[in-house]
Amino acid sequence: MGTEGSIAKLVATEAGLAAAEAAIQALGGYGYTKEYMVEKIRRDVRITTIYEGTSEIMEWTIARDRWRDNLQKRGQYYAEVVSAVEALHAQAPDVGADVAALAMRALHTLVERARLGRLTRNQHVLFRLGEWIALVETAAAFCRYAADPTPKVSGYAPQVVKAMSRVYARQAASNIAEQGLRWVYGAEEGDAGLGRLEADLNVSAIHAAQRGLLADCDAIAAALKEMSFE
Repeated sequence: MGTEGSIAKLVATEAGLAAAEAAIQALGGYGYTKEYMVEKIRRDVRITTIYEGTSEIMEWTIARDRWRDNLQKRGQYYAEVVSAVEALHAQAPDVGADVAALAMRALHTLVERARLGRLTRNQHVLFRLGEWIALVETAAAFCRYAADPTPKVSGYAPQVVKAMSRVYARQAASNIAEQGLRWVYGAEEGDAGLGRLEADLNVSAIHAAQRGLLADCDAIAAALKEMSFE
């Protein structure tokens, strides 16, 4: 479970850092003073992206491991895994698994493009692959969690967890479509066929899948307002 552990550390620590930054920004100047807890939280959470392996080391580890898995599967690792995500959508159509599957198919395209073009000679591409892999795999895991009928321990109602899962899946797909085009096409030389890559990534479908995003965000925000944090 070394790869999964690296994914968990990368996603959790970066999410914690982003949340702490957002809390300070929301409080304005007060958030920067010691009278408010978020100042300490921000200092404490920053180290989690560094110790036991920096976020960059996690990205490198994730990309290296999944690259090896993909080679062993003759370039079909994510092409095989995506079928389980699509099957989940058939069972639970309201958790965003269809969008997570779009993201995973796009990831498969990018990994293959990088393999055939030997793009991982650029270290930044290797780091970005690690980031995209972490995003897509956690999106699929979130969908499985949201679809699980057993009681959740998160404190949120099931419909709120499903809204969160849909939002996260959309974010993962959007990141793959936009950043994938930027870095993979940017690493290639000559006319590598941008239009063809857009079609292979199914960018139009990923953009269309963003419909309903604000409604889900509003539902999550309303649930947050109702919760009491001590």
